[in-house]
Amino acid sequence: MPICTAPMRIDKTFEGAGCQATVPADVQRRAFVLVEMLLVLIMVGLMTALAMLNFSSAFTKAKFDREVNNFINVLKMAQNAAAESDKRYVVILNFDEQSYTLRQFDSLSLDVIPEEDAIITTGYFSGECYLDWVMFDDFESATEETAYEARFYAGHSGWQYGGKIVLLDVDGNPYSVVVNRLSRVISLLPGDVEILEPQYPEDVPF
Repeated sequence: MPICTAPMRIDKTFEGAGCQATVPADVQRRAFVLVEMLLVLIMVGLMTALAMLNFSSAFTKAKFDREVNNFINVLKMAQNAAAESDKRYVVILNFDEQSYTLRQFDSLSLDVIPEEDAIITTGYFSGECYLDWVMFDDFESATEETAYEARFYAGHSGWQYGGKIVLLDVDGNPYSVVVNRLSRVISLLPGDVEILEPQYPEDVPF
């Protein structure tokens, strides 16, 4: 049987059909280095993917916080403007458009001002901060199914009604913006929280 032999530095021997060859050490080293590089690239890829995932999560959370803070600032703007004047203000929440609008009325009797003059600012919620539903402190609720909008009126003496505005983050976790008409405190709380009815709601001036 014929045998072919290659004169090389012998490190490892491979036998085939009628042929025997040896692989030099430098070829083995290059192959080992290539495997090491592939492993390093895989590890770097995994670490990059994890970092991007964490960054995306942090970015989404930051966007949710920013949108909620913008909305709370509009509520505070309505409350403060009403306290300093004889006008009334309203924050209108629109479920269909996922928006909120701050507008004013000409007097305490809610005399209408033309829309182009009355609207002070308009903001929008997004997929990272979704307007889910509203519960007033007289336990009347408003959702996309029951009404297309909910209104929080602010007068010189405070809010006509308080309540909670439930917002959802991108993962569907609820957060409650609570408007307290007695203390006038507006706060953000995690979860769909319970609200208490004012002890004497009929005595709260508006």
